Amino acid sequence: MVLESVSPYVWWGLGLYISVPVLFYVVVPFLFYGDRATKKRIIICVLGDIGHSPRMCYHAQSFSNLGWQVELCGYVSDEKAPADIESNPNITIHGLTNYKAPEGQSFVKTAIWKVAIQMVSIVKVLWRLRGSDYFLLQNPPSIPILPIASIYCVLCRCKLIIDWHNLGFSILQLKLGSFWNPLVLVSFLIEYAFSKFATYHLTVTNAMKTYLSETFGLPSGRIEVLYDRPAAQFRPLKGNRTEALQQDFIRQYVPADFDVKQSDRILVTSTSFTPDEDLGILIGALKIYENSHKKFDQALPRILCFITGKGPLKQQIVEQVKAEKWDRVHIEFLWLSSDDYPKLLQLCDFGVSLHTSSSGLDLPMKILDMFGSGLPVIAYNYPVLNELVQHNVNGLKFLDRRELHEALIFVTKDKHVSEVLKTGALTESRNRWQSSWEKSMEKLSLIRR
Repeated sequence: MVLESVSPYVWWGLGLYISVPVLFYVVVPFLFYGDRATKKRIIICVLGDIGHSPRMCYHAQSFSNLGWQVELCGYVSDEKAPADIESNPNITIHGLTNYKAPEGQSFVKTAIWKVAIQMVSIVKVLWRLRGSDYFLLQNPPSIPILPIASIYCVLCRCKLIIDWHNLGFSILQLKLGSFWNPLVLVSFLIEYAFSKFATYHLTVTNAMKTYLSETFGLPSGRIEVLYDRPAAQFRPLKGNRTEALQQDFIRQYVPADFDVKQSDRILVTSTSFTPDEDLGILIGALKIYENSHKKFDQALPRILCFITGKGPLKQQIVEQVKAEKWDRVHIEFLWLSSDDYPKLLQLCDFGVSLHTSSSGLDLPMKILDMFGSGLPVIAYNYPVLNELVQHNVNGLKFLDRRELHEALIFVTKDKHVSEVLKTGALTESRNRWQSSWEKSMEKLSLIRR
């Protein structure tokens, strides 16, 4: 009887009194903050193998050094992330699902399945990571991660940072042949529209910054150029190279009669075996080198060429090399761990870059790794490359197999040229990631020193 006489307003007031604290102290934190700690938290995401995404790993390490909670998302394959990433208590790795298409499946069907599976995987991870302060995204690829990241950042009041390595639509255009292909147009529109949701942008060249500002209409004050720099593991060799060539990971690939104490040279190129890197230029130049030895100069030094990496065109290139008869040149195809690759670079005389850039606006990270190891670089030339490689200072440039062959003759026969380029590369090796990163982050007000 007493309860029946209580006014409904009292019950409503009591319910409100109980529900408001539950809403704001339990429901809202659960929905918007999840398991977030008291530290600043940043999501760093790449739709690629974490172990072969050095720039994103460098970001993760740099933020963690400042005490941030870092959530590193990407594919986790047999190639593990660097040891200092895996062992870092401030960095948590979140594996994304990578769809592998059955052999013979069409490009369109593969793309649809891949995007669908990626979307489910990304959303699952982001639900667990709700409540982050920043979301650092590598672009490309932009589909489907860029729209998802933009929506996530709006809903969770998170600041989006896009790190522009290249343009996704230009890579697709290279594959499909025309900008007016519907898939290329969709990719362009997605990058154009959703890039505007980002608070900050990082680019790898000044040319990329100018393009984003002029074509995409992004405010230049929110775009900062952060040149790629080699990480600490890429450094010049200290010690005896002949002894270092006896390390287990490389010894079996060095011919018994190869002698670096004399004039024999070791070249290295890293590739993903895709159409934007024409390995035919390198193979062709080495064939010309073989012919030069047979017909004109019996004293040409031996060349040991390491080609590292994997990708869709690898078997085709391997068969092409096997079909040739080699005498003065020896070619080995390697797939190395993230720990052994820096060791290989230390053992080489010169690096070769065949990167051409689908957009013409990015720079190849492999050149930075080579410079970090004190290697002069012989690089395929395109306009923006001037921001990194200075001809006859820290490297040489070429446009076709004959120019590459001439460069090989210079670096194997002319001791003065080799010494000048080596000096330039060693000077470049002193430019490191951490100092450049801190300057860029300060300009964007992400950190204070």
